[in-house]
Formats: sequence, structure tokens, C-alpha cells
Amino acid sequence: MTSDQFQDSRSADAPVAFPAKAVRPFPDPRPAGSAVSAVSAVGAAGLADPERGTLMATLRMQVLERSAERTVVRMPVDGARQVIGILHGGASAALIETTASVAAREAAPDSTVPVGAELQVSHLRPARRGWVTAVATPVHRGRRTTVYEVRISDEDGRTVARGSLRSLYTTPTDPDKRNED
Repeated sequence: MTSDQFQDSRSADAPVAFPAKAVRPFPDPRPAGSAVSAVSAVGAAGLADPERGTLMATLRMQVLERSAERTVVRMPVDGARQVIGILHGGASAALIETTASVAAREAAPDSTVPVGAELQVSHLRPARRGWVTAVATPVHRGRRTTVYEVRISDEDGRTVARGSLRSLYTTPTDPDKRNED
């Protein structure tokens, strides 16, 4: 193949993965100009002060229960859809990691904070509307690590996704004193 042939195959007329915005057959996940990431626009129900301004606020997650034994967090599907109109798998993964992390913070030994080390997610069925609710329960709680299992259900009680998060407990560091890699 010559370089001319290669350039022709990548021209502006070549087909792309998504059709032009004007002809897209799927719904726009949120109205144009919406401020989904602004806490003032979406509220921050159930969030602790350090959780404000985080992905939890952006995805409008609400903490309903918070303990080391059981943590429940819910999130609206609206604003977290992929292009075909169903809940985005990344949003499900974020909900699983967030719910397990909230629980792991409650279980953390004194002077430590949990950091996610391994996330596993299985997407089982699509969610198209309403709210999804995640429930985290401990599988293992140790001095240095913790593992939480999380199930996400839709408003009809059907399991949408399941996953687990392994967290490591570490000592918080001053961001100004960190070594950069």
C-alpha cells in the first residue's frame, strides 16, 4: 500500500464509528447545557464533606446507609447513560467502587484510609430508567486489606451488576510532601 492509498482511506469522507450528531438514532443522555457536575445544580444528598466535588456528586450518588457492615448508595440512570440509552458500564463500575469505598472508610483502622487496589465488575442486565441501588457487604476485613462485594439493583429489584473491590489501607500523606514518579 502506498502512502497515497493510506491517506485516501483516512479521508474525511471515510465512515466513522458514530453517525453525525443530527442523525443519531439514540437519545441524548442529558439536555444541552446541563450542569451535571455542579453540586449546586444536582444537590449532594447524603454526602460527607470530603465527598462533595467528587465523582459521587457528579453522578448524583446518594448515600442511604453508611456502615462497615452494610453500605447502600443509589444513583440515577439519567445522566449516566451510554449512547444507546442504557446505564453506562463505567457508571456501574464507579457506583460499585464508591459504595465499597464508603464501607471500607467506615471499617478503616485508626489513622488509615482505604485505596482501591482491584475492582471486578460483571454487567448482568441493562438499566434504562429510574434509579439503581448498590449494596456493599464485607467479604474480608483485615488490618491491611478489605474486600467488599457489591450488588446493583434496578427499581424492580432485578440485579443489574455485581462486583467486588479490594482496598488497601494506607496512611494519608500530605499532598505537598509526596514524591512524584
